[in-house]
Amino acid sequence: MEKEVKKFIDFIITQKCTYSCPYCSQSKSKLKEPKNANKKTINSFYNFLKTLDRNYEITITGGEAILHPDFFGIIKTIKELGFKLNLITNLSFNIETYKKIFDILKDNLNRFDISFHLEVIKDFDSTYKKAELFLQNKPQNTKVTFFIPLFLINQSKEEKIEKLISLANRYNIQYSFQKIRFLNSYKKENTPNSNKYTSSHSMINSYSKICHAGFNSAVIYEDGNVYRCYSSRFLKTNFLGNINNKFLKLNDKAQACPKNCCTCPKPSKYNQITNKKDKKSALKQKITNAIFLPLMLVKNRNIVLEKLKHYLDLSKS
Repeated sequence: MEKEVKKFIDFIITQKCTYSCPYCSQSKSKLKEPKNANKKTINSFYNFLKTLDRNYEITITGGEAILHPDFFGIIKTIKELGFKLNLITNLSFNIETYKKIFDILKDNLNRFDISFHLEVIKDFDSTYKKAELFLQNKPQNTKVTFFIPLFLINQSKEEKIEKLISLANRYNIQYSFQKIRFLNSYKKENTPNSNKYTSSHSMINSYSKICHAGFNSAVIYEDGNVYRCYSSRFLKTNFLGNINNKFLKLNDKAQACPKNCCTCPKPSKYNQITNKKDKKSALKQKITNAIFLPLMLVKNRNIVLEKLKHYLDLSKS
């Protein structure tokens, strides 16, 4: 029996963040002017949601989504539209902020994941106590996963990781380790004990495989631009349009993946990538991307240059 293909929409409502992680997957810390989604884009998002069935998982993320000035209004409206929400936080706000979210969403809070960035957390003991209060106060049916990026693991960080594992086990929730990825490969940790922690997601050979990304899922950025998935925001064939265009719609069928490997966790996690292949379509997309990639790079040159600098800095560490 085939596993269910899940549907999802991720909306990055802000690029602003309370942290500046050196390994940020989208180099948010390197953006010169991180921005929030404006009222027009948010209203367009609401109108877009009205066209979808209520089986879609809606994830509000960032940056740190809570930094958006209308964060509470956004999650309340999405709840009123009949959707359950997934949220992600780095737990840098006080516990009262999270209690307010719990009170607004109640059973409509499907998931609320916590990323523990040990590289930048200044007071681990305070964060640990806050995590425990978070688990004690969350709605009963809300799922929580601890995500722990693995970056330059030393004895001090390992002790903290073990404490987080113990906390997760005590409350019977999942935890997941994330290797740092750059230039489409995973950075190898060479510290003595790092091998005991494994990546929760490895790259898969996705070229020409049929993927539902863009068909019953999409990623929407704060400027309203819509993409098939997170894996490559600069590929022409990944771009679906802008949410502020009233004629925007998702693809009418699943399509072949033009990338040699998939580094986005969602398509594989949500069973969106099949073993069926369409090499002809994938090749056509590759040629299209090759033609338009220089234009996309020029258009986004500031982000590309900052991202390249970020990769070079990371490779030296």
